[in-house]
Amino acid sequence: MFHEALLAAEGGMTKEEVLRIASEVGLDARQLETDMQAPELQAIIERNRTLAKGLGITGTPGFIVGAELVPGALDLNGLKELVARAWTRS
Repeated sequence: MFHEALLAAEGGMTKEEVLRIASEVGLDARQLETDMQAPELQAIIERNRTLAKGLGITGTPGFIVGAELVPGALDLNGLKELVARAWTRS
């Protein structure tokens, strides 16, 4: 539920906005804020950011299938086409 609310949000996603959404969906926003500061989670986030930068991904959503990167949203047909192209290249 939380991730769906985050994905549905429009505009910039600040820490305050994340915590507001967390509260709206019934999460403990204070605990979330504490958890967000955990060094092990920060390390995972930094690794993901580094990987995304290296791959040329600048936002979400984005899809990598085979050797093809598609930034932005895809509908089901677009995703099927992407998979089909990757399948025929392998």
